Amino acid sequence: MKHWLKGPYQGYHRKHDMQADLEITQVGPGTPGGEYLRRAWQPVALSEEVQDLPLLVKILGEELVLFRTTKGAVGLVEKHCAHRRTSLEYGIATDRGIRCCYHGWHYAPDGTILETPNSPENTNHKKFCHGAYPVEEYKGIIFAFMGPPDELPDFPILDTYNDYHDENSLMVPYSLYYPCNWLQIAENTQDPVHSCFLHTKISGTQFDESWGVIPVIDWVRTPLGMMNVNVRRWKDNVWLRTTETILPNYNQAGAFWERPDEEKAFQRIAMARFFRPIDDTQTQVMGWRYFNNSVDPEGKGDATAVGKDKMDAVGQLDDRDRESQQRAPGDYEAIISQGPVAIHERETWVSTDRGIGMMRRLVRDGIRAVRDGEPHASIPPRLQGAVPTFTQDSIISRPPLDGMDDDKVIREYGKRYAQILIESASVGPGERRAYLQEKLDTLFVKEL
Repeated sequence: MKHWLKGPYQGYHRKHDMQADLEITQVGPGTPGGEYLRRAWQPVALSEEVQDLPLLVKILGEELVLFRTTKGAVGLVEKHCAHRRTSLEYGIATDRGIRCCYHGWHYAPDGTILETPNSPENTNHKKFCHGAYPVEEYKGIIFAFMGPPDELPDFPILDTYNDYHDENSLMVPYSLYYPCNWLQIAENTQDPVHSCFLHTKISGTQFDESWGVIPVIDWVRTPLGMMNVNVRRWKDNVWLRTTETILPNYNQAGAFWERPDEEKAFQRIAMARFFRPIDDTQTQVMGWRYFNNSVDPEGKGDATAVGKDKMDAVGQLDDRDRESQQRAPGDYEAIISQGPVAIHERETWVSTDRGIGMMRRLVRDGIRAVRDGEPHASIPPRLQGAVPTFTQDSIISRPPLDGMDDDKVIREYGKRYAQILIESASVGPGERRAYLQEKLDTLFVKEL
């Protein structure tokens, strides 16, 4: 690293003119990064935020107005009325759309101008439309596609959205504000070793003491992006955990309070989330928290503590006093304290940061592919059924082997597990759990 200082008390010699990596951190209209993110469905707001009054939102650097007609249809339109630029956040919802408060111009959810009552004889409004974006409302979250209309992809249903069908299972939508660039929040998910320190050794045990075991880690490409495979030895068990990045800015995470005492083959997620940029220096983290007996058998989670600016895990948002944040920092403090846009050139990497480099390369590759009109890794635009995903926990009973380096054995388990996991995507959704169980039952490392 060229910026390393060579001795003590050398702060004066620190290079201070380093700049943010604009290619992968800018998100506004017309920027390469913004164009890339606009090729995927993005969450806009929780359904509960959009009732009888319009909601002003900012997404990918663009101010828009989200509204619900009196018949329940949702629209997302440009903020300013096409007539004299009054904000439609002061508009009135109708059964067909939204009406501007200033002169009554009437807009449908798709941007069609239905009426210009201050000039009824003028029919020119039928020749143009107001700016609008397609929306989908799904399980308490409103999504939008802000890319080219002729590239509108199917709205993706991930397999994990419907994994749990028992009556005790809940999928609770939430929305958290982070005053920083989206990428540094997303990168945190591909840094599993931070859980040993931030969530266990430094701030005290925020989840379970088993998180304090430093894992053997690898990072693997998937059909949708990448995942880390982090493997821990816990007594006579091997805990195999994956955390997935679905490009461009989706993530799924496993159980919070996992304790790897009992064997299991295919435990799915506790959280699905989207790191949706507001602009270059602000992000809305939105998604669902899952509550069920599989990911939280001891009932430590609290569904009533999840929602708009609420999360049932410590250190996930700015909801504590300053002293508490300093004494027991969490993800929120570690991430936003990097600055509004982290300066990558100032970082000093070690081997466990390899996943960060991989993620940045994938994002950069996607940005350049969109720029050049080439295919890029993400959810396919045309879908048949649910999209197979790769976040889960598996625990197998495999005591240490006499005469063998256990770290090497653990690493080999991780490699084989990743291969089995990706292969399992070709199996029917109803058969995938049984397939993984069968493969894990025969997964042994006998020699290296």
